[in-house]
Amino acid sequence: MQRPAQERSHLTASEIPTDESWTLIKAVRLVADQILNGRPMRDALRLGGRLVAARLMSVMTLVVAAWLVDIETFAEFGVYQTLATLASIALFLRYDAAILSSRVEKDAEDALRFCVLIGVLLWSGFAIAAALAGKMGLMREQLTLLLPLSILVRGILCLSLVLTTRSGDFKGIGRATLIQSAVQPTTLLVLVLSPLEDVLCFAIADIVGHASSAIFLMLQRRRTFAKLRGGWSSSSFASVAKNWKALPFYNLPSSFFSLAFVMSPLLIMPMVANAVFAGHIALAYRIFDVPTQIITAASTPIFLNKLRPMEEKPSPIFGRHIMLGLIVFLGLAYALMAACLILADPLLEGSELAGLADAVPLVAAFQLFVALAAPLNDSCSLYLQQKRLVLIQAMSLFVGIYAAFLATRMSPEGVLATLAVVSACRALALGELLRKLSRLSSLSFVQEPLKP
Repeated sequence: MQRPAQERSHLTASEIPTDESWTLIKAVRLVADQILNGRPMRDALRLGGRLVAARLMSVMTLVVAAWLVDIETFAEFGVYQTLATLASIALFLRYDAAILSSRVEKDAEDALRFCVLIGVLLWSGFAIAAALAGKMGLMREQLTLLLPLSILVRGILCLSLVLTTRSGDFKGIGRATLIQSAVQPTTLLVLVLSPLEDVLCFAIADIVGHASSAIFLMLQRRRTFAKLRGGWSSSSFASVAKNWKALPFYNLPSSFFSLAFVMSPLLIMPMVANAVFAGHIALAYRIFDVPTQIITAASTPIFLNKLRPMEEKPSPIFGRHIMLGLIVFLGLAYALMAACLILADPLLEGSELAGLADAVPLVAAFQLFVALAAPLNDSCSLYLQQKRLVLIQAMSLFVGIYAAFLATRMSPEGVLATLAVVSACRALALGELLRKLSRLSSLSFVQEPLKP
């Protein structure tokens, strides 16, 4: 598409844009218009606003609590929280994705019952393992009693969030997040002022916070949960297990690989860099992790709801123009945040934070593509074909580990730059995979499910 002649007449030959450049500009303008005026973006902004408020309340309360507890408490609770998170990821063997992906409500209800069955069995195993760990002295015995409760409420919250996302109730998700962000820190402050041990205060507040959010969403979806009373049959369980067998075999390891790659800078940098630079990387990571979590939490439910297969119409297709728009939109946001931190660096001169600007650009690039990849990765779980998804995550993690081994031949900055490049390639690969999967799903709307 060329500009009108009266506009081009004021330009020299070298200044006249090519057809390709105007096509790119038109695509960016189209995506920008959809982002600013489309309902999904308005929903994302509303949900994001609630998540920002929730994050601010949590951070402020955590800062206050930090003055009242021993610093070692954060490390011990960090281990406890990591175990609870990993167990909750595996609790349903990722069959919770089948609830969201089912085209008809009956299939979604069958998948929900199957998740409850698997969840009860695996939760019992986790509870026994926690009790054994306590008896063997591997973990504080009081924490081994609380860990199964933490896994349980996380599992209930997971199912509630999936059902809420399927219904498109983004306002409900935002309200549940606000409830947890108010209840959990408040409970923590009350408990740390009591004689109770600090780490137990954190663990109990964690359970109460997740439970408050889960109860709110369960009440919102009480009609769906009420249907769990009937419809239990071995044939329906066998059908769900057969149709979605790719989820435990491919999506579950993919989830662990993804988590390991996202955390790789925090794990690798202390091994390849000096303590000061590693500390700057960790601090910059935490700073950019805040907008990353907000963007992820705000965009993922909307992606899952809009791209999920539906009975009444063919599945929408994730286009490359959407990917381009997201890169431009999020790239500008992260670049602006990074620029502010770099400009503030002279003010930090003489403090332990001096030199933070050296870590900011690479960490910002890494986190930018982590934020971009998160909803794409979760959206890929909507489809039966999961082999390429686990391959992308495994390759990303492998290259990250390989970069760590090459640290003796390159600088820590080089290792971090490699991780940032891999993060970008991973996001682009997930975007292209999602485009292909959504197109296959749309084409197979009236056909039998495709083989994984």
